[in-house]
Amino acid sequence: MYALTTLFNFDSLPVFADIWQKLKKNCGLVTIDEFSFVHLSWQGAQGYQLEPVRDVLGEIACSTKAIPIKTAGIGVFSGHEPVLFLNVVKSHRLMELHEMLWDRIIPFSQEYNAYYAPDEWVPHITLTHGPFLPADLACAISELMFEPLSLELNIDNLALIFMQDGSVGIDSRYSLAA
Repeated sequence: MYALTTLFNFDSLPVFADIWQKLKKNCGLVTIDEFSFVHLSWQGAQGYQLEPVRDVLGEIACSTKAIPIKTAGIGVFSGHEPVLFLNVVKSHRLMELHEMLWDRIIPFSQEYNAYYAPDEWVPHITLTHGPFLPADLACAISELMFEPLSLELNIDNLALIFMQDGSVGIDSRYSLAA
């Protein structure tokens, strides 16, 4: 499985690091950094024709400037493996980039995830995902619902990540134009 993402390094945000220490200690949650990446997903698919996708991502990154974004609280995607995330406030530039990525990359995808289609996409930054014990997720929500999670971040990269045979990695990463 592959995902087209933007990766974030929250180590540089002390308030965020403190929150995750609390979640680990009080709720037993494993931060996504321990088995994946804190990321915003643009698209997901079972597979991609990698060379054309890498070429398109390189072209888009060279011609796209970083986009400032804001987060606004937390959310949960329910299901067999719930996802705990930060809500991302939609902006015109964010939605334009998403639509361009979708249009240019989808022809090279196999079994894409329709939840990332422009009309369905909910911009979010994945923090961690299940399976969780219900009590662990309830604990995390209780801990986070009183935290000021209004952050200002930058979309400054595009990264193709993968999960295969239980391992997660970065296939390629492109910095956006300065």
